[in-house]
Amino acid sequence: MPNLRVAHAVTTDEMAIVPCTDDLLKPYETAHPQFRRFLGKFTDPFGAKVSPGVLLLSSDAPETFKSVEAVSSFRDLIALSVIPIQRARGIVHDGSHYVQYSDYFDFYPWVYHEGHQHLVCNTPAHVALHEVRVFRGQTSPILSALDFEQRDLDSPLLNVLLERWRVRYGTRRPEWSDRALFRSLNMAAAASRIPAGVDLTTFSLGRNIGLWVSAFEILTHTGQDKVRLWDVYDRLGTIAWRHKKLKARRYKPTSSKTKHNLACWIYGEIYRVRNDFLHGNPVDGKSLTVKRSGRNLFSYAPILYRMALSGFLDIKPPITNSIEWSRARFDFHSNQGDVEEALLSVLVSDAAFKADRAARLSRVRMVSRQVSRET
Repeated sequence: MPNLRVAHAVTTDEMAIVPCTDDLLKPYETAHPQFRRFLGKFTDPFGAKVSPGVLLLSSDAPETFKSVEAVSSFRDLIALSVIPIQRARGIVHDGSHYVQYSDYFDFYPWVYHEGHQHLVCNTPAHVALHEVRVFRGQTSPILSALDFEQRDLDSPLLNVLLERWRVRYGTRRPEWSDRALFRSLNMAAAASRIPAGVDLTTFSLGRNIGLWVSAFEILTHTGQDKVRLWDVYDRLGTIAWRHKKLKARRYKPTSSKTKHNLACWIYGEIYRVRNDFLHGNPVDGKSLTVKRSGRNLFSYAPILYRMALSGFLDIKPPITNSIEWSRARFDFHSNQGDVEEALLSVLVSDAAFKADRAARLSRVRMVSRQVSRET
């Protein structure tokens, strides 16, 4: 995985993504020196050295974990434990250096084959074998390689998804909900890809929006009949929202005669735009723009999906002593706080949102200084 500078390992008993300097790799590198040379031959398009992340599969893992689907699902759940929270932080904390696209988690098509002791490429379009000696690996030319650290992860979501992954691929007969979860995650990972390169058009964005709607629908489908728009509204309405503005039923989303919360309104707008794109209705550069704020709905789909996952997986804060500090509890409230605050920004211009946030932070600092003086 050359597009990420992996600094933090994500591991289970069966599978892991680790830095290329991880000690877990050393026995394999000793047995296969060509593999070490392979890892050292990656650069960006301008020749700067890159240290790729490496996906490991335990040789002791049950056979059900050794399928391409199980490996891809592991990658998908990690990507979706990063992208939504990073999109939210990009809005709330005003940054663009976050990992916001699933292309960063792409597997490199050429891999070392210990049997052939050569590099092998096997894709739907290309099957080939070549020498490590002449290999020149590169990162994607449409990405700028970024660091991948523990703080980039939505840990409360990741931990639950890892548990469900082990359940799903620990059997040959998974439950409907487990099949739906990882099918939805795969669709969301596809929707999270960069819509296009230098040839970006409204068609590119519309295509990805269509994939996002499918990800929501798959997650909502119960296996009975077909999923309908208001089924997704019902699911978004039952999420354990913390902010009172996200609990309030003040909005009439697309095709609804009754009022729902803001999350339903956002999804309704995404659904409406998706229909316009996929059904051939007129679209233009403003189709995804929220008139009231000038915001682009494209940025809000993954953030809303994170909360749909939260409801589907019934993610709750860990139970601890109310006065005792807990890292897990802090992560839960901090991450959901960023996600909810980002969703609340959808109807507010960027300038007004920044001004309001700066004012609130100023008041917090003033109160903190006052308390400090009094104590």
